[in-house]
Amino acid sequence: MNKCVRNIFLLFLCVVIFPFHVFAEEESFAVPTISLFAEKNYEQLREMLPLYQNAVMHPWPTIPETNKKLKIGIKNSAVVFLRERLKATRDLPEYYNRPDDLFDRSLAQAVKAFQNRNGLVADGIVGKMTLQALNVSPAERVNQILINMQRWINLSHQLSGRFVMVNIPDYQLYAYDNDEKILTMKAIVGKPEAETPELQSQISRLVFNPYWNVPTKIAQNEIVKKVQENPGYLDENRLKILSSEEDNAREIDQDQVDWYSAQTNGFPYRFRQEPGLDNSLGVVKFEFQNSHDVYLHDTPAKELFNQDERALSHGCVRLENPLALVDFLMDGNPDWNEERLQEMLDSDRPKYVKVSRPTQIVITYITAWVDDSGAMNFRDDIYGKDN
Repeated sequence: MNKCVRNIFLLFLCVVIFPFHVFAEEESFAVPTISLFAEKNYEQLREMLPLYQNAVMHPWPTIPETNKKLKIGIKNSAVVFLRERLKATRDLPEYYNRPDDLFDRSLAQAVKAFQNRNGLVADGIVGKMTLQALNVSPAERVNQILINMQRWINLSHQLSGRFVMVNIPDYQLYAYDNDEKILTMKAIVGKPEAETPELQSQISRLVFNPYWNVPTKIAQNEIVKKVQENPGYLDENRLKILSSEEDNAREIDQDQVDWYSAQTNGFPYRFRQEPGLDNSLGVVKFEFQNSHDVYLHDTPAKELFNQDERALSHGCVRLENPLALVDFLMDGNPDWNEERLQEMLDSDRPKYVKVSRPTQIVITYITAWVDDSGAMNFRDDIYGKDN
């Protein structure tokens, strides 16, 4: 039996026969109050599940590869398969019908709807990435839905009241207050070889104009090599060499470092980048206690947010619009206003500010959900966790 199909039946009993609210209401389990936000997401996935279960029994067609991209005006036998595939997931209305194999505007709109649901560029053109997403089997999609239903159960006691959520595969940050979405912004997360961890904590402090204390791995594997190739690299990037990470650490002159030994035996000091607009952490970072030493922060590389796939960092989460998150976290503080914010930003030294209310942050990994418009969304399993 196919592995995905087997998983469907193994999970069917626990998450379909015994739905979310059963566990919430059964007194003998003594389960705390369920998050309405998590329950809503669970129920929406459960409602979508039969469509994809039915497709397991009556699979949608596989769209053959073609020499050219499928787009408006193209005539190709693959277009007929594409129509049936998009009808199967209701991206194209069931009543739509054409007697030929022409790719028309209605089909382009259906392709755009599919692309939006799958985190792809919504250009209405079937290229390599869109074709791959279209040809994911119904069994794989059912497996993905079931796994994410279980994830919402696991999150059921973490997402309530006022919280910030980062969804790693979606490359997005969301801020909620009493189940109302207040804020959405693009995020950059860790590369597959430097995963952003799943965690729960509380954002407790903001640091404006932060130093960047370069992590040991980045210092050893990247910066030491760049200094050897370009002796002016440290000055160009306003990086200092310090004897340690202590506040009173002694500064080391670049000429005193044995760079060959640093490359082969390890860099014995610390690099620190001074505050400024070109600082790798940007103008603000958001601190929360965790064992992974990760945080949220600004970035000067704003152009990276134009990319659709944003698994680009060393593990921390970079934010497209960090000052909007500052506003959310400082809301309710009568002493915080635009003048105070500007005062923080104008400083050439780090400034530390406690948030008005310590706010829960959950960094999670959701690859299937139903969005606010009722559309079923899927994202690539960038870290291979769906297996």
